[in-house]
Amino acid sequence: MRLSERLGETVSLSIPQGARLIYFDRLESHWPFQINLKIGDSLPLHCCASGKLYLSTFDLEDAIGVFRNMRTNKRARNTIGSVRKFTMELSRIRKQDYALDDEEWFDDMVGASVPIRNRQGVLCACLSTHALITRKPLVELEEQIIDMQAAARELEALFFPES
Repeated sequence: MRLSERLGETVSLSIPQGARLIYFDRLESHWPFQINLKIGDSLPLHCCASGKLYLSTFDLEDAIGVFRNMRTNKRARNTIGSVRKFTMELSRIRKQDYALDDEEWFDDMVGASVPIRNRQGVLCACLSTHALITRKPLVELEEQIIDMQAAARELEALFFPES
């Protein structure tokens, strides 16, 4: 995938499955230090970029209900644990139409995710990447959102061609 080469990082595709988000496909980068996640693994909805992006598409009360009912233990130094902060995060994600992970899932790792939508505008997958902060700080990753969004639009055209 050209996006992985352009970003210089692993690129992943995850798909919703009820109240879960599942890794569907990944294109690995060639860095010696990587997070080892497997196809079919579930993502934590409360602390990774794709999970938060997915929850942002829910009705707010439903998203908060999911947040309250999941184990929102502190996985990393910046994991969001309060309903108030999580509500603010979902609002920000809805406005900008992408999500970031600022060392919320793993210490020293940042991530970004953009939606892939069907023709009706419903999120059907999340296109994401992650990086160690020593390689790519969050601000640099956020600057590459435009490249991720362009790749997502290309995938939408492939997945959902016009009749």
